[in-house]
Amino acid sequence: MTLVRKMLFADDAALAAHSEKALQQLIERLAHACNEFGLTTRLKKTNVMATSSAYPLAITHWSCILLYCSETWTIYKHQERRLSAFYLRNLRKILGITWQDRVSNKDVLAKANLPSMFALLSQRRLRWLGHVVRMQLGRIPKDILYGELSAGNRPTGRPHLRFKDVRKRDLRSDNINPVDPEPYAADRDSWRVKVKKCVRLSEERRN
Repeated sequence: MTLVRKMLFADDAALAAHSEKALQQLIERLAHACNEFGLTTRLKKTNVMATSSAYPLAITHWSCILLYCSETWTIYKHQERRLSAFYLRNLRKILGITWQDRVSNKDVLAKANLPSMFALLSQRRLRWLGHVVRMQLGRIPKDILYGELSAGNRPTGRPHLRFKDVRKRDLRSDNINPVDPEPYAADRDSWRVKVKKCVRLSEERRN
């Protein structure tokens, strides 16, 4: 008998099992527990991942933790490079690749079947941008994204990086109009396809 002892997030739960039958039993128990507390599970947001190795599961787990809320980060290029170095170092450890093997970072990503850290960050920020653009007027995230200070002066020297600056950098690198992305982002599905395609092309140019 398997008992669900702890749920870390009310809206995000992960279940792991060694067989399809065991996974189905876990899902049924989770659904029963949710019903007891008046909660519902959405099939639309439920994903199933099967793997014959522990590598993909381990990579997915720690990379999600590493990039939690990264879609809202205001991050400099040198910070992205440090994240990329940490990301690749852990991938090498998980895949059992040492520096003596003389394997390039590009080959490490290909073996893990994963995009680079730069592509992951850009894709997450652009998806979040599309989500905010489609929000109704009056929503706090949209007001903050489009808001401007009515008074005040910036201190002398180079201005601090803003989320708007990072957004423009992502849009330019992915050949999307940085001035008016709203027409592209209005439709969720087409925006996701466009972002995925643009990030892939940007990744190819980087390589």
